[in-house]
Amino acid sequence: MARKGKHFQVNGQAANGPGHDFFGYGHRIRAALSDRLPKRPVRALDVGTGFGRNAVFLARQLARGSHVCSVDPSEESLKRGTAAVQDAGLAAVVTLGPGSAERLPFPDGEFDLAVGVMLFHHLVKVPPALREMGRVIKPDGKLLIVDWGPTAHLLPFAIEHRVEDFFTPRTVEKMLLETGFGATVEQHPMWYVVEAVKV
Repeated sequence: MARKGKHFQVNGQAANGPGHDFFGYGHRIRAALSDRLPKRPVRALDVGTGFGRNAVFLARQLARGSHVCSVDPSEESLKRGTAAVQDAGLAAVVTLGPGSAERLPFPDGEFDLAVGVMLFHHLVKVPPALREMGRVIKPDGKLLIVDWGPTAHLLPFAIEHRVEDFFTPRTVEKMLLETGFGATVEQHPMWYVVEAVKV
């Protein structure tokens, strides 16, 4: 996964860490996702394991009988994600493994749902990731995206970002339409959520 930015520290420590919970927006972000999750059992793909928060969230929120696969190109992220899943007692319903948003290691139509949380602002090129996420979901599958908007460049990220690293929700909506999705966008002051289906 081609990523932007480099890690940096402030006074010897990362500006945020595993406990920052999206700079205080975590509760609202999870509520926005919860409202859009399918109510039936599904196979879900979490693209970008990170600290494992989203894989754990999905495993807890999806209907009983669901399974979550989470992928990340970083071995360190997969280690952190595995620890988070095990600590939550969810190892039976979450599978973690290597993979990048632009080259997902799954066959066509493998999932009912694909989710990317705070992923796109890390990518150099978003359309290849959208095409891949679209490829691995079923024809009636759903894509959920949550990411920071341009105003969030002022937040104290642990990875250096510029304002141009962040997309407006309308830009993401346009990319989705060009990739064969119909999309609805909900914008918040610092972040947005996009719900998309194949058309």
